[in-house]
Order: sequence, then C-alpha cells, then structure tokens
Amino acid sequence: MKKENLNEKLEKEKGKLHKLGEEAMKKGIPIREDEAFMKQNRKVDELVYKIQKEKEKLKKNQKER
Repeated sequence: MKKENLNEKLEKEKGKLHKLGEEAMKKGIPIREDEAFMKQNRKVDELVYKIQKEKEKLKKNQKER
C-alpha cells in the first residue's frame, strides 16, 4: 500500500513539475534558473529515490524467502 501511495504522490508531483516547466517556458525563463521548478524537481527526485529504495527492499526480501 505504501508503494501505491508513493506512486500516486509521484504522479501528482510530476504534474506540478510539468506545469511549472510550461509556465517558465512561457515566461522565457530557462528552467534551470527557475527556483520553483528546481525545488519541485528535487521533490520529484526524492520520491523517485524513495520508490527505488522500496523496490530494492522488496526484491531483497523476496530473495531471502
């Protein structure tokens, strides 16, 4: 269940990231210079990391059985 919650949260945060990217492009701001975009990007990166760690943990637990 935790994995599903993380995946749902990831999709929600990726949507926000996409929206911020579009807004920055409309304003002519390079996304790497847009503070809000970069902050959201880090948030998405952290969620991806958490999901990968959960997958590794599950894989390890399955091998031990």
